[in-house]
Order: sequence, then structure tokens, then C-alpha cells
Amino acid sequence: MKIYLIRHGETPWNRESRIQGREDIPLSSEGLEQARMCAGVFSRVNVTAVLTSPLSRAVETAKLIAQAASAPIFTEPDLTERDFGSVSGMKVDIFDPERYGSDLEPLDDVAERMERAILNFAAGRAGDFAAVSHGGAINALLRRLSRGQVGSGKTRLKNAGVSVLICEGGELRIEAVNLDAPEILSLCGGAE
Repeated sequence: MKIYLIRHGETPWNRESRIQGREDIPLSSEGLEQARMCAGVFSRVNVTAVLTSPLSRAVETAKLIAQAASAPIFTEPDLTERDFGSVSGMKVDIFDPERYGSDLEPLDDVAERMERAILNFAAGRAGDFAAVSHGGAINALLRRLSRGQVGSGKTRLKNAGVSVLICEGGELRIEAVNLDAPEILSLCGGAE
């Protein structure tokens, strides 16, 4: 089974390089366009469902994908962005984890809840599905699955970028990271 793990489209705070955390910031006009382009892929790549974080930027992205895929949408709180605590809203370039961030949600906790949510959803399904989440949360999971080769501290995920996971035997592994729409179609052989 393939899981298409998608970062939501751009928000105004992404454009301003602000840490969003669990702030409920909607998509910008550019983010909506990115989400539409990503959704276009899922009119050609078969998914049986779309799982999403409850934050509006993810839900907006997921609704477009679900509509294009003619697939049902499900909300999963464990796909919510990492809780950045008191640094939420801070510019990324001034964030210093040594000085700030004693109230950050630990990366291992984020990765654990993301993995649990995806595996639980996969266990009850037949067929590939999409999951829409957030840069920090996706990177935490990618870091865990790759043992630090990609993800947090290494990978800057594109807005509406897609990472592909394979679920076999109740375990996840990474097939691809941070793909854009043409790369997804190429990986999937153009269409399914």
C-alpha cells in the first residue's frame, strides 16, 4: 500500500517565514493554486481516501485532493502540526532552540503520533490513500523512518509537496521525498 503524505499549500505565514505550529492559518491564494495543482495529480493517481489534519490549511488542501480523487475525506487530529509552543509566530531565521523552545513538542512524540495515525488508518483500508499534514510533523516522521537521513534538520519540504510511503507488514518505509506534481506522475507511471 502507498501513502501519499502531502504538505498543505502555502499560507501567508509560510511566505513570511513564520513558525505556524498549531495556529490555524488559512491558505494564501498561491497556496490554493499549489493545492489545486497537487489535486490534479490525484485525478490520475488512484487513492481510496484522504486523511487530513484538522487545521484549515490542511483541510483546504485535502478537500481539493478528495474532490479530484472522488474519495472520502477523514479528519485525524494526530496529523496536526508540531506544537511549537511559545515560538509559534516567530520568524524562522531568529528561532534558536537553545534559547527558546522549552515548551516545544518533542520530535519523537510528533513522529510517534504521525506513525500511529497512518498505520491505524492503513490497517482498516484496502488501497492507497493520501494524508495531508504539515512540514514539521511530516519531517519528524521522515526523520524517524530514515533514521535521520532526511526530515527534521535536513529537508525543507515544498508546500503541496508529496512524500510517498510504503506500508507493508504494519511498517512504514520511505519510497520518495518532497515530490512535485510532475514527479509524482512520473513515479506512478503517468496514471493508474
